[in-house]
Amino acid sequence: MIAPPSRDASFRSHYLKAEEHTIMPEPIHVKIASDPFETWLAERPRWLQTAAAQMIENRRLPDEDEMAELVLLCKAEAAGKKDALFATVPVGSLAAAPGNPPIHIRQLLEVSGVNALKEGTGIDFGTANITVIYGQNGSGKTGFARLLKHACGSRAKEDILPNIFVAGNIPPTAKISIAKSGEIQPLIEWTIDAPTHRFLRDVHVFDSKSAQLYMGPKNEARYEPRKMRFLSSLIVVCDNVTKMLDAEKLALVKKTPALPPDFATTAGAIWVNGLTATTTAADVEKRCAYEQGHDDERIAGEQALNEKDIPGKLAQVTKSISTLQTLKTNLDALKLSFSNEQISPLVVARREALSKRKTASEDAKRVFAQAPLKGVGQDSWLALWKQARKYSESLAYPEHAFPVTQEQGRCVLCQQELDEQAQLRLDSFEAFVKNGLEAEAVAAEKILKDASATIPTMPTQEAWKLQCGVLKLGDDVGDATFLNLQTRWDGINTATDLAVIEEFDWSPFEELVTSLVLGHTTEQQTLTKLLQDENRKLLATRILDLRTSQWLAQNRKSIDAEIARLAALKRIEKAGALAKTNALTNKKNELGENELSTEYQARFAAELKELGGTRIPITPESKKEGKGKISFGLTIMDSKKPSSAARVLSEGETRIVTLAAFLADMGGSSDPSPFIFDDPISSLDQSFEERVVSRLVDLSKTRQVVVFTHRLSLLTLIENMIDRLKQQAKMEGKEAPATLQIQSLRRMGKVAGITNSLISIRDTNPQSAANRLRDEAVPQLAKLHAAGQAEEYEERAKSICSDFRILVERCVEKVLINDVLTRFRRSVETKNKIGALAKITPEDCQLVDNLMTRYSSFEHSQPDELPAELPDFEDIKRDVTALAAWIDGFKKRLI
Repeated sequence: MIAPPSRDASFRSHYLKAEEHTIMPEPIHVKIASDPFETWLAERPRWLQTAAAQMIENRRLPDEDEMAELVLLCKAEAAGKKDALFATVPVGSLAAAPGNPPIHIRQLLEVSGVNALKEGTGIDFGTANITVIYGQNGSGKTGFARLLKHACGSRAKEDILPNIFVAGNIPPTAKISIAKSGEIQPLIEWTIDAPTHRFLRDVHVFDSKSAQLYMGPKNEARYEPRKMRFLSSLIVVCDNVTKMLDAEKLALVKKTPALPPDFATTAGAIWVNGLTATTTAADVEKRCAYEQGHDDERIAGEQALNEKDIPGKLAQVTKSISTLQTLKTNLDALKLSFSNEQISPLVVARREALSKRKTASEDAKRVFAQAPLKGVGQDSWLALWKQARKYSESLAYPEHAFPVTQEQGRCVLCQQELDEQAQLRLDSFEAFVKNGLEAEAVAAEKILKDASATIPTMPTQEAWKLQCGVLKLGDDVGDATFLNLQTRWDGINTATDLAVIEEFDWSPFEELVTSLVLGHTTEQQTLTKLLQDENRKLLATRILDLRTSQWLAQNRKSIDAEIARLAALKRIEKAGALAKTNALTNKKNELGENELSTEYQARFAAELKELGGTRIPITPESKKEGKGKISFGLTIMDSKKPSSAARVLSEGETRIVTLAAFLADMGGSSDPSPFIFDDPISSLDQSFEERVVSRLVDLSKTRQVVVFTHRLSLLTLIENMIDRLKQQAKMEGKEAPATLQIQSLRRMGKVAGITNSLISIRDTNPQSAANRLRDEAVPQLAKLHAAGQAEEYEERAKSICSDFRILVERCVEKVLINDVLTRFRRSVETKNKIGALAKITPEDCQLVDNLMTRYSSFEHSQPDELPAELPDFEDIKRDVTALAAWIDGFKKRLI
């Protein structure tokens, strides 16, 4: 019906109780043409139109999440956002709806998770104009009634509790069959969180809770006609939006620190004190600009202004600049000597030398594996071999190449002659040393030795700390950085891979040197200028501006936040203007004069008269309470003292008054929508009961009426009145204006809501009821008995026995005494009826008395210590068959 903008499903899935003084509009239907009220509403702010559309859709005030969404829409509209999604009220949604098709609730099916109702139970309302759901206390009426109140979006919903006798928590669900203009619609899948279905929004529910809406704690009905009630709700929405906007304003606290008084006359101070919501980001960027150069200039300027011996200070600064430049030169040289480019050849040479020496050693092991002694080819052996060569070539055999293995040659170490094997061994030793891998290893070790000369010189710790002191670094920083440099130096002396040598970060030293040089240079320039006195005043002004700029830069985030806060405040104030209620209040006052004081009061008086309440000394009275609020109060007529209606009226009179208010309220709409009454005659005497029944039956002529009751008197009165209407229609040759269907509920053990799907216990034709028990119920019971389904058999048997007991009672009224007397009916009808009493015999009385006695335990409470036992199946079958035959025979019996 309404097409609000798409949002998260939870946006409309939860229901909150409306404020006590607010009554939401009843079902709204789309019409072809709008009325002046809708035209007026279409001129309101778009966010308010969205709220109106949602309330029409949901039939309630927005919940907390929806209110937050409406606040966002209000602010979006105030800000002129084009991407905001707004809804509109469809044409005809708030107009009268005389032509809407009738809705009829046909069935309530597959009920689950509702109080103690049996899982999967339901109610068949049929096609009758009026359906009475009868059952004793605890039989499940309350569970069904609460379910319907939730499903129909009643304003006085009560919590649906789970069955405490069943483990787990089964969510409440049900299926509802609806007929629209006589055509069955698709089943409605109802859940506890589902929004009210559009076919069920028109169903009106009256019970003790809804009666309180018309008779509140101050005894004011709080009635308003539909459009006024709708305006009241819109006013509540506007007030809530305003409260939420005000809360946002209060939360927007200024957090910008106070500006130092010394800066008050600067341009920056004047600017920051004049911040507005329209201050641009470019302006902020310009005013809050404060770079390192500015800070150096400020520091140098402050020091210069505080300096008394400017020439001496200038000489000191110049010397400091020279010292820093020398330090920078030393650091650059040290950085270069420790750089990867410088140490890379050394690391590569070490890796090559070690690798080739390892390869040569492994080759020696292989070559000299058969040598008589171990260790040949190892370092100690090679040293010995080199000394032997030196001795041989210089002293023993200076004219021969080493080793001398020709004839007459001797070993230079042991002086013995060499045999052939020893000669071969010495020649192979020399070939190993001079050729192949050993030669490559020796060559690589020579390159390593040469490269080692390039290892950088590690400064002493004292020298390093001295340089750190020049840079004004503490001892802890000096020690830590020296340890890092020492670690790199150790790596340079041992590593074979450049990647494993720890890096040393020179950038902090370089940046610090550069910063100090720049600062001293700026100070040098400032001091030079200060040698001229006229520049001192200009410098002082400049320093104050720089200090202000520094403060602005330090507080940039708070300045941005302040601008954002001012902009937010401006948006909220603009949104607040869209949430003002003046127009709503004026319109409501206008409607109140036309509708409340005339139409509703006239309907209330008429309903009170129909219900027999004319003797109740009460009259409706409207009251203006501000913000367009007009409540409808009940005033005691001709009272000489101040008194409230609640204290004067009896409980029954209060029920009549609230029922009249309810019917007058709903009477404002001509929709043929269903009415559901839960125990409408509570606390009423018989006179009032009859007038209420008359009004209910009268309502059923134009719409479906459903009544939940535990009062047989109400059921009987409705039956009798429907019977009279049928008889009158038959005499006039017309169709009966109203039909009745009765459903009974009962409880078995801990399970309630059990209905009899085969027979209506109060069927107006006892013969038909008896035949159906005999032909349908008893055969089904026989199948359960034969199958040995004990639990199902016992439950069904108890149901049949209870129905049978009531049927016997009905036979007394309808068959035996021919409807001359009926319980809860005042009249005694004798015309064309009393003569049939002559047919009664003692045997008839004995049969009825016997059946009433034996089956009374299934309709009346019994002591717990002596529970009633079920009759045998054959007894049940025999009794049902006997009663059906007796009814048929008695009707055919001649007087």
